[in-house]
Amino acid sequence: LEASVSRLDYEVLLAALLQKNRSWILAHEEYELSQNEMDTILAWLKRRIDNEPVAYITGTKEFYGRSFIVNNTVLIPRPATERLIDTLGDFIQKDADLVTDIDTGIVAYGKRFASLKNIRTIVDIGTGSGCIAVTLAFRYPQYDFIATDVSDTALNIARRNVQQYQLEHHITCRYGPYLDPIQELAVPFLIISNPPYVPDGEKLPNDVSSYEPHQALFAGSDGGDVLRELIKQAKQHSFCAGIIIECKKEQAPECRMKN
Repeated sequence: LEASVSRLDYEVLLAALLQKNRSWILAHEEYELSQNEMDTILAWLKRRIDNEPVAYITGTKEFYGRSFIVNNTVLIPRPATERLIDTLGDFIQKDADLVTDIDTGIVAYGKRFASLKNIRTIVDIGTGSGCIAVTLAFRYPQYDFIATDVSDTALNIARRNVQQYQLEHHITCRYGPYLDPIQELAVPFLIISNPPYVPDGEKLPNDVSSYEPHQALFAGSDGGDVLRELIKQAKQHSFCAGIIIECKKEQAPECRMKN
């Protein structure tokens, strides 16, 4: 079974099982697994051979240097979203619209409605695992944070990640679609979101299409249904100063034209 998965995947799985890092695994090849450990790693390898993502097997994924609890009710955090977080700082500092490449064919699209210098709260819409809100809460302690999701099960994962980093005083989790959970918010705020933006029917890698939540991936024939509605509602909210979104490069100009 070990030969049926990549060496990297095997090392990551073994490290998670033994609660060691990969360096330890490489330095202790003589270590003999117990029967229980052997049974577990064999079961995990079978799952990986069936294309289940490593993060779902181990139940964790690293994002911006921190470990986050994940399961198949939330998207697996990706490097592009780390760049979305990096771009947020530029957006606030420049206080102007932006479109920045954050991965191949993927951009951070920032739309400003009022001065971003006055914001007091950052709202992570479609928070999933909560990795964006948690990472930003460490980086920008001067702001309050609200993390929302339309999935109860996803929001439970976000709450667990908020709790494991003891940020309950800093991040509030709320259930609901789009801006529904923050309609009453009466302080200047900024929205950040990695919403679903994949066109319906677009072919994705097997480990993504078979295991990751489709509700968090697909958004209409051109992938822009959620983007357009989110920007529309953000623009209409009296206290929303701006919004920054991860999306496909070709979707950013369309978002501008629609608003």
